[in-house]
Amino acid sequence: MGKWEGKIKGYDQSNHYIGTYRALIEKQGEVLYKMSLSFDLNIHIERKHKLDSYLKEETIYSSSLVVLKRKFRAATLLKIKSRVTWRKNS
Repeated sequence: MGKWEGKIKGYDQSNHYIGTYRALIEKQGEVLYKMSLSFDLNIHIERKHKLDSYLKEETIYSSSLVVLKRKFRAATLLKIKSRVTWRKNS
């Protein structure tokens, strides 16, 4: 079974780096995939933010890997984002 890890950097309206979104996609059984989302807050930021305040959902299920990869970008709430990078872990 393969695992996919995706990352995207998030920025605020002033184009300052806020943190990195991470997604981990794992195959659950024969046809179901589970995507776990997290947000790593930038430790250099002075403002206090709740860690989950930038995510719409934390776990998403689908039978399509392509759909989950597409939903990862939509699940983030910041307006300014970098390009998504995906890496397959064996």
